[in-house]
Amino acid sequence: MPYAINHVHIRAADPHASAAWYEKYFEAKKVSEREVMPGTITIGMEVGGPTRLNVSSKPAGSSDERPEAELNRLGLEHFGFHVDDLEAELAKFEADGIRVVLPLTEVVGGTKLAYIEGPDDVLIELVQPAA
Repeated sequence: MPYAINHVHIRAADPHASAAWYEKYFEAKKVSEREVMPGTITIGMEVGGPTRLNVSSKPAGSSDERPEAELNRLGLEHFGFHVDDLEAELAKFEADGIRVVLPLTEVVGGTKLAYIEGPDDVLIELVQPAA
């Protein structure tokens, strides 16, 4: 059986605000909102491909500790979005005060990438494939 990633799941202090951020910056579309675990909500979002983005509230009694959005941390470090014009995307994020963790970098083969900090200390890679 071939496997494919079904979803990326983010825990958020304010899932509605986080979902709105992904709607604004990545044209994500909210497709569901439901209680999955008692006392929490999960907002399901489509973001231009087969992998869904789920944003959930944190369960009562959970720790408020979370890692800073930085490169090279252990565990799930980041997820990435394809972009057509990385310079324009970075200008948009910078104009809105969104932290750029790694500025535009061109790697061997001509692919361009950069990293930004999303809501909930999530590290997001922006990838512009080589022309």
